[in-house]
Amino acid sequence: MLSRATCAAVLAALLLLSACSHAPAGPAPTPVTLALCGGSPQAAPDLVQVICNTDDLTARDLTWSAWGKPVATARGTATVDLCAYDDCHTGFFTSAAVVLTASKLMHCGKHELAYAHLHYAFVHASPWPAIKGTFDTSGYISGAHRPLPPPTQTVPLTC
Repeated sequence: MLSRATCAAVLAALLLLSACSHAPAGPAPTPVTLALCGGSPQAAPDLVQVICNTDDLTARDLTWSAWGKPVATARGTATVDLCAYDDCHTGFFTSAAVVLTASKLMHCGKHELAYAHLHYAFVHASPWPAIKGTFDTSGYISGAHRPLPPPTQTVPLTC
């Protein structure tokens, strides 16, 4: 038979353990989002229109790693319009493996963070090998003055 002192010690230990298991958690982590092309901010989106206002480059089926950290990386498939920077009248689309890197966290409002930069890189050669830094579409019959992919392959993001 247990003594009163032993029972009291066991009861005190059980009470202490149950009190610790219900301790309040710390504050919820600040959500991190990505907003591009005027769209709604999203956390770890699986679809990103990389070049705004066109279908020239859209990343799909994205799988993110380290989301919410200072640098997050996604692997996926880019749908690329090969005629976007050639003077064709209709699009010719292909797929290419792509890696996106979101970086440079910025504050958006009081309780939200967002990535400020999105860099894209094709896993293999660029599907647009002819594009140079001085490329110009001003003389195109269709799509004159259309947005071009950034020469650094880095797109600025907003909140």
